[in-house]
Amino acid sequence: MKKFIKRALLFIGIIGALYGVGRLGVVTYESYLFLEREPYMVMQTQNSITLKWQTPKEEIGTLMYGLEATNLSNLLHEEQLSKKHHITIANLKECTRYFYAVTSASMKIDNEGRSFTTLCKNKQTQKLWLIGDSGKAGDKQTKVYEQMLNHIGHDFNSLDMWILLGDNAYSSGSQKQYNTNLFEPYKELVKRFVPWAVIGNHDGRRWAFYDIWDFPTKGESGGIASQSENFYAIDNGNLHLIMLDSEMVERTPDGAMAQWLRKDLAANTKPWVIVAFHTPPYSDGGHKSDSDSNSGGRLKEMRENFVPIFDAYGVDLVVSGHSHDYERSKLMTGHTGKSDTFDAKKHVLQESPSCYTKPLQATKESGTIYVVCGSSSKLDHADLKHPAMPFSFEQMGSLILDITPTTLTSKFLTIEGKIADEFTITKDNSICKESKK
Repeated sequence: MKKFIKRALLFIGIIGALYGVGRLGVVTYESYLFLEREPYMVMQTQNSITLKWQTPKEEIGTLMYGLEATNLSNLLHEEQLSKKHHITIANLKECTRYFYAVTSASMKIDNEGRSFTTLCKNKQTQKLWLIGDSGKAGDKQTKVYEQMLNHIGHDFNSLDMWILLGDNAYSSGSQKQYNTNLFEPYKELVKRFVPWAVIGNHDGRRWAFYDIWDFPTKGESGGIASQSENFYAIDNGNLHLIMLDSEMVERTPDGAMAQWLRKDLAANTKPWVIVAFHTPPYSDGGHKSDSDSNSGGRLKEMRENFVPIFDAYGVDLVVSGHSHDYERSKLMTGHTGKSDTFDAKKHVLQESPSCYTKPLQATKESGTIYVVCGSSSKLDHADLKHPAMPFSFEQMGSLILDITPTTLTSKFLTIEGKIADEFTITKDNSICKESKK
């Protein structure tokens, strides 16, 4: 009997090892699988931008650009034949719109409507679109997208930035799934905007995410150099946007990401600070932040180790996905425990449901609003009873942010085109008026 058990265990071990080797092969293959891909933009700065695309045959990549759609007078081309193309346009003017076209001998490229705007030093108004867990192609994803287009009057010129909060390509972030679930359904956005994306847990199942994108590591787009593509900052107009990796890197209070975050926040001079990452510190949705083990403990670690940093530097807004619902706090500070330790008298700074005020210059414990928006293509049934997140809805949708030098307004735009939740933070000492739904 003992020999039989040993042989059975050995057999199971061999099968497990073979499965592991095979699985690694599948992950590696799907992460670096070569696919055709039309041009998309990365590494946007005040004076440069990079275009990437992939063609079925090796060829010299050619790019034309200019200040008018009918006069693309500048020509750039690669020096070597390749299927994977990468061209950086340098020496551009800040906060300026350019038009571009890419030609290919082996692939038909749709150049209709291609343009981009360099990052701005200053800008009176800005509009951002944020989507979370948006990577499931289908009617629901399309409808959420269409409601945003309706909201802006189908005028892409009125939109300034596009931010993705992780799980950008279900179910495992492979190269093929990115084509099917992001680059194809959002192709008109891809023509015009850098998809500033954070990595989600499903993206992290493959290695395609950091192969597809190039992110600033030397402070090229704003903030201080991080020396890592996993976390970095973007300065655009009145906004200092910080992108964190809550999935793949160390989340300890003294880890590289936390150390960089403190230094970057201390150096910031922009009036508004938004931090984006995938796994939320507070949620009673499809994922429970009260569970120490949920999502490998990432919710707990982001709450315990990073919320104190947000408090210390007066971060205005923290946005995440992961739970497929919408949840939102009031202006709060100082809560790092589980939901049963939340005390509104202690942790909520302003009781208003939709109108908050903060000093123009960031100060310690001036309060942060936390938003979970993970329902841009999927929806979970959830309890939604976290006391720190009183404005919570089991609805699909996306976020529209409007920013001026002294106001930040957030709207949760549902799949039906309704504004289910809205709040404003002001920093101009004016009287803040409650939103009317």
